[in-house]
Amino acid sequence: MTAWDLLVAVTLRDLKVRYQGTVLSYIWWIARPLALGMVLYFALGRVLRLDVEGSDVYVANYGVFLLAGLFPWFWFSGAVQQSASAIVANGGLLKKVRFPRLILPLSAVFFNTVQFLLTLPILIIFVLFAGIDPDITWAVGIPLLLGLQLLMLMGLGMLVAALNVFFRDLGPLIEVVLLLMFYTSGVIFPLERVPERFQPIVKLSPMTTLLEAWRDLFLRGSLPGLDLWPAVAGTVVVVVIGVTTFRTLERFFADAL
Repeated sequence: MTAWDLLVAVTLRDLKVRYQGTVLSYIWWIARPLALGMVLYFALGRVLRLDVEGSDVYVANYGVFLLAGLFPWFWFSGAVQQSASAIVANGGLLKKVRFPRLILPLSAVFFNTVQFLLTLPILIIFVLFAGIDPDITWAVGIPLLLGLQLLMLMGLGMLVAALNVFFRDLGPLIEVVLLLMFYTSGVIFPLERVPERFQPIVKLSPMTTLLEAWRDLFLRGSLPGLDLWPAVAGTVVVVVIGVTTFRTLERFFADAL
């Protein structure tokens, strides 16, 4: 069995274990972003009246604006959190069976990627229901952004999985960092609402421009341009650091566990 076959097998196993015995398995995955989207839409859009300024399409479709950010965000946060515990949770297996250790964090990333792909039609239905016509750019933009975010998550997954073996406080730290990123990466507001002097700080999160690209694709029908460079640069950096860190530390996994 090749490494790719093993990765597919482990990912399918995780999907089966996660939803085995549940009647509404598919519903539970989309319920979280939908529920949070409704709460944020009511609190920000109706109670506080914090309408999204800028493009008319954003103002008219603030609910879809939220969902177009929440769905990729839940994919990102879920993959990072599950990758962090991938090695530690399988410590016994690592000591008994020889296989590419890289499979464990990557399977967590692919597990969440499959779930995102399964929920992507729901997001598209909401976009169409909002009166936004499908655009030919979706055929190019969706695979492009999907591939970019997948690469980013693979790099981050390898990095946090390796570090968590030696620094067990990393798990709670990741939760705090993800919470901060949620409110600073433009999940609930567009980048154009951020004062210009603070935009370089906000763009330090590679998810900021990536979320903007997802929204521009679905709501405006525009393909990513040069504005996506922080996400591209961040992806390259985390992939290099992730692979290097994992390859350097994996020989010590068994002893540390």
